[in-house]
Amino acid sequence: MPAVLGGALANAFADPRRLRRQLAKRMWIELKRFAAPRVASIDVASIAGIDQVRVEGTVLRRSPLVLCALAALLEPRTIFEFGTYHGDTTWLLARNVPGARVSTLDFGGLEGLHSAQLEVTDADEYFREWGRGARFRGTPESERITQLVGDSATFDFSPYRGAIDLVYIDASHSYSYVRSDTEAALAMLSPTGAIVWDDYTHYAGIFAYLNELARSLERPIVHLLDTRLAVYSRRPLMNCH
Repeated sequence: MPAVLGGALANAFADPRRLRRQLAKRMWIELKRFAAPRVASIDVASIAGIDQVRVEGTVLRRSPLVLCALAALLEPRTIFEFGTYHGDTTWLLARNVPGARVSTLDFGGLEGLHSAQLEVTDADEYFREWGRGARFRGTPESERITQLVGDSATFDFSPYRGAIDLVYIDASHSYSYVRSDTEAALAMLSPTGAIVWDDYTHYAGIFAYLNELARSLERPIVHLLDTRLAVYSRRPLMNCH
């Protein structure tokens, strides 16, 4: 312990920005996760059968890897994604669930930032340039991907009511948009469907809303350890032992 603390202090004085950026952020995320009042954390390995899944495609972060493994395990016929961006995750989902139709929704252009009905986060990062859906365009998987355009706060989801087996929410991370998108997702969800939220541990709006929502659902919302993902499933996911 003295050696670890001594090394941490030495590195903190040598590079204080690194301390704030890495150590403090990670500690805060872990503290939030541990203190979450209604969302329990589980190991990914406790999901029945996920250890037998092979994910295909280029995956640079752990969360998309786990998301695609979970999707392949659940074998949804229909997938709906909030937040297309370049379409990397859209393509990965279509690639790893070859029997699924994937619908993905995002704004129609840079002007969407100014006409958005609710609070948009990360505008500097995601609205500097466009190219929504560029990753899957022209691929074999694109035949099963429907790219939708619009503001999710005003979009007409009625054609999808009760018909979506897997919803992935990774659009604006504000409390208002996460609530709006989740309410739409719950209405679209099939009787055995699941919702996956990205960035649960990294944005205050998502963290706050999901902990509020968890008390009103008939099944739990769980956070998958070592990822940013939170999951709600209408069918059991966990190993019984």
